[in-house]
Amino acid sequence: MKLGTILIVDDTPENIDLLKAVLESHSYEIKTASSGLQALASIKESIPDLVVLDVMMPEMSGYEVCQAIRQDPTTMLLPVVMLSALDPALEKVKGLEAGADDFLGKPLNQAELFARIDSLLRISNIRKELEQKVALQGNEIENLNNLKLSLSPEISDIMVDENQVNTEESHRSEVTMVVIELHNFGQFVTGSQTEEVAIILSEVHQVLGKLIGQFFGKVQRFSCDEFVILFNDPTPIDNPMLNAASLAKRFNTAFTNLKMRWAQKGYSEPLFLSIGIATGYATLKMTKIQDKEFYTVLGDVREFALKLCHEAEAGEVLIDARTASKLKTDLAPVRQRSVFLGGSQKIVDAFKI
Repeated sequence: MKLGTILIVDDTPENIDLLKAVLESHSYEIKTASSGLQALASIKESIPDLVVLDVMMPEMSGYEVCQAIRQDPTTMLLPVVMLSALDPALEKVKGLEAGADDFLGKPLNQAELFARIDSLLRISNIRKELEQKVALQGNEIENLNNLKLSLSPEISDIMVDENQVNTEESHRSEVTMVVIELHNFGQFVTGSQTEEVAIILSEVHQVLGKLIGQFFGKVQRFSCDEFVILFNDPTPIDNPMLNAASLAKRFNTAFTNLKMRWAQKGYSEPLFLSIGIATGYATLKMTKIQDKEFYTVLGDVREFALKLCHEAEAGEVLIDARTASKLKTDLAPVRQRSVFLGGSQKIVDAFKI
């Protein structure tokens, strides 16, 4: 029995042959394309269940292919996994901005690849099941986005929208960026029932949404297992660093309480948080693709916040020196360790709050 149809897109025949053999051995039906244009033509002819897309291709890069997939209303929710042998920290950000659901570095870890694919296909099936149930109940979901799930009302009010930003021009601004990662989400989805996943995600969204509104943040990215929140842009606030750090601490505590409540209900979930916070100047702009808006953030601050989040251990909040210098005794930041930023080739201090 075939588990789903996967389209492999890569300009190197050897890479296609290897991936094809590996995925077919796990009962996936495989289609292949050796260029971006060929991939889009294949998708138009027959939409697969998931796309595995190489970044570095001539004429049309993987980023451009992913953007084209997202621009088409018939494929805007199609799961896409991007692959690259380049710096994973930098390329993941670019991939996510292009609309990818996940990103893996080369050489590939086969176990991780299968886990990611299984998770995305499971999430896609959950979305379809939830849509069917909602349709049967006669309800409407207004905020169905690339989460493949409905967002809470709190989140819809704190997303950056085009009315807040000059869509014609980019601008420079000092921002504080918070990156929150929900680890083991794929494992959780694979081992849980649809209703259980929906309940837990809804509670996480509601708690985080209320805190973002309370501390005057704006959502730049909100997915099933990763959240990016901006402070001081597009709406300036008095103390963005303290607001960001306070949100992180409060959400960390709230998440611990949620886990206790889930355990009392008998839910078995392996989820845990890591959080990174960085402050610095960035170039920001609202980019509109058809009827969807994406607020892009370009600068070292984005890379640093993402790196700190990845470096943080379970339940840990890591912040940069600039943010720490403004907190002083408010949250008593303590220097933890040095972190290497691959893109900018810098070694910087990370503090724990």
